[in-house]
Amino acid sequence: MNRIYHGTHIFLHENENGDPCVTTDDYELYDMVEDYLIEDCDLDYECLIRHGWPEKENHTIEIQGILLKSLEEYIQKLDLGEIERIYLINNKQK
Repeated sequence: MNRIYHGTHIFLHENENGDPCVTTDDYELYDMVEDYLIEDCDLDYECLIRHGWPEKENHTIEIQGILLKSLEEYIQKLDLGEIERIYLINNKQK
């Protein structure tokens, strides 16, 4: 699977059906990305897939009717500093 990273906590890829997906490694980031895609980009997603591991949890949003390149353009508008700030809410460095 080819991955396109935006910072260290968000990446884009295509699922087995060729639909573009955005995956975050934190619930707060997922919530921010979901709100942004729905409210600011006027996109709706097909489904949410939650991959959980004891030490890490990933959230994937699958979107139909859009090209991966278009999704990448939307996601690249997200500020990397804000992404890191939101990530640290639940993932404080010890």
